[in-house]
Amino acid sequence: MQKKNAILANIEMLIVSIIWGSTFIIVKKSLIDVNAITLNCYRFLLAALMIGLALVFLRRNPWRHLKEGMVLGFLLFASFAAQTLGLYSISAANSGFIVGLFVVFVPILSILLGYEKLRLNIFIAVVLVCVGLWSITGGISGFNGGAFLTLISAIIFALYILYADRVVKRCDVWVLNFQQFFIVAFMSLVSVLAFKLPLNVASHQTAFWILYLALFATILAFAIQLRAQKTISPIACAIILSLEPVFAAIFAWTVGGEQFTAKSVIGGALIVIAIIVSQVSGIKKIA
Repeated sequence: MQKKNAILANIEMLIVSIIWGSTFIIVKKSLIDVNAITLNCYRFLLAALMIGLALVFLRRNPWRHLKEGMVLGFLLFASFAAQTLGLYSISAANSGFIVGLFVVFVPILSILLGYEKLRLNIFIAVVLVCVGLWSITGGISGFNGGAFLTLISAIIFALYILYADRVVKRCDVWVLNFQQFFIVAFMSLVSVLAFKLPLNVASHQTAFWILYLALFATILAFAIQLRAQKTISPIACAIILSLEPVFAAIFAWTVGGEQFTAKSVIGGALIVIAIIVSQVSGIKKIA
C-alpha cells in the first residue's frame, strides 16, 4: 500500500509539473496587458476567495493552524517577489535556470537542517537535473543583482517545499491553501499600492488567463502538491518538479509556435533519467 501511495504521489507531482509548465506561455502573453505583481494579486485573490467560500459552505474553520499557513504564504510571496524583481535585469532563460536550482537547495538545506541523509542516487539525480536545466535554458551568462535575487528566490522556494513537508502531515491542505493564497494576495496588493502600479486588466483574454491561473495553476496544482508531499520526500518532490521547464518548452513549441531545439530534448531526457535514478532504492548514504 505504501509503495502504491508513493507511485500515486509521484504521478500527482508530474501533473503539477505539467500544469505549471503550461503557465509560462500564458504568463508571457498576460504580461503584455498587466504587470507581474498585479497578475499575482488577482491570481491568488481569486484562488483564496474560491477556497474560502468552499470552506465556509463546508463549515470548516479557515483560520485553524494559522501560523503554518502564514509562514507558507510569506515564503511563497517572497519567492515570487524575488523572481519578479530579478527578471528586470536578467533574461527569462537565465531566470528559468537559476530558479530551477531549487532542486539543488532542497537536499542541501534538508541535510543542513538534519531532515534527511543524502544518498548517492539523489546526488547523481541532482547533478543530472542541473545539466538538463542548463541544456534547456542555455545556462546563465553573467551574474548581477537580478541573478542574485533570482537565486534567493530559488532558496526561498526550497525552504517552502521543506516547510510544507513538515506541516502537511498534520494540517488540513485546503485550509493551508486558503491561508497561503490570502497572504500572497494581500502582500501583492500592498506592493501594488506601495509602488502605485495599475490594477486594471486591459483585455478579456487576459482576464480569462488569470482565471485559468487561479483555478488550475493555483487551487488545483497546490492542492495536489501538498497532498503528494504527505507521502513523498521533499527531495523527490523537487526532482519531479524540475520537469516544469521541460513541459514549458513543449507548450511553447506546440501552442506558442516557438522553436523546440535538440538541446531541449537532451535536457528533458536528462531530467527524466534523473527522476528514474532518484527512485532507485537501496543506495548507500553518502552524507
